[in-house]
Amino acid sequence: MNMWDTVYTWTTRAVFEFKAPWTELEKREVPLAVPNISWREQSIAEKLMAEQADQHDFAVERVVALALNRMNEVYVYTVHSSKEIQDKRGETSIYFDASSGELKPALLPSGQYSGNTVTTWLKALHMANVFGLPYRIFVCVLGLVIALFSVTGIII
Repeated sequence: MNMWDTVYTWTTRAVFEFKAPWTELEKREVPLAVPNISWREQSIAEKLMAEQADQHDFAVERVVALALNRMNEVYVYTVHSSKEIQDKRGETSIYFDASSGELKPALLPSGQYSGNTVTTWLKALHMANVFGLPYRIFVCVLGLVIALFSVTGIII
């Protein structure tokens, strides 16, 4: 998973339907200096996200971030929604043009594309960001056991 834009993306695409921002958005030669739409105009993002929520039947629970990606000339608006698998953060994202406000891809963490759902589960399990405190304790103990096996292996 450390090689997102090379090995992971293409391997996942061979097995599942998988959409990623780096494959769906055009990259500029030169980073965008000043967007036509100010990041303070969050109402555009809220409107576009509300449309996606209606279209894909999910509820927006809280806003996580609004960021400008200068290389792709898009804003990324991320929320925590009812489509989330993870306990914390949020991965429900829409991308919209920083000049025109036109909607680019909308990527949901689950239920939209099978590859994206599998990826969301893998990331959430890896980061111990599902099933609450009991799973976090399990992952911690498992990590300690693996370290203990390494030490006892050296001793033996």
